[in-house]
Amino acid sequence: MRKLLKLACLIALAWSASMSVSAATATGPCRLIDPSTCSDAKALARANGFVQALSHFAGDAKASYFSTDRSVSSQALSAFGGTSENMLVLADKRYLFSACPSRDCGGSAAAIVLNEFGQIEGMAFSSFHCETGCEDFRHLDIYMRKDGQDDAVLAALKAWGTSDNLRKTVSRPEADEGIDQRMDVHLLP
Repeated sequence: MRKLLKLACLIALAWSASMSVSAATATGPCRLIDPSTCSDAKALARANGFVQALSHFAGDAKASYFSTDRSVSSQALSAFGGTSENMLVLADKRYLFSACPSRDCGGSAAAIVLNEFGQIEGMAFSSFHCETGCEDFRHLDIYMRKDGQDDAVLAALKAWGTSDNLRKTVSRPEADEGIDQRMDVHLLP
């Protein structure tokens, strides 16, 4: 009986020690597989595997949001290297990260929504569509998977793109007039 009691105590101690280690690593560095460990988009962009996940999500898609005819993933990375807002916890264990390019916010920014496992569920760009020159009016372009469309993710990205925080960065308030007509959802394969 004493041996069984001793064994039970050893198992309880080992389990307790392993739980302490798990709790300690949960508060460690930003990890893509657990976005709740990332404080902002800058930290997320440096997380192991994020660049690959972003490239996989966006595929070969190209656009002219901050630079002319560049991959969507490289433009998102350029934004995530700039000024970041703190990560926003959404419903259903989702996380929204946003930032603007380091050269200037001015209404140009990118946002991404990840689920609790670090899978990208949607991405958005607030920009002035810069082909040969930048347009006078701000646009909101949202990217989602064709087979993974989710109304809550879409609503969160639209709310981010029309938020007062983002609108305050626009130097000319009239650039936002009618933005509801300049919102596009791009479905990725």
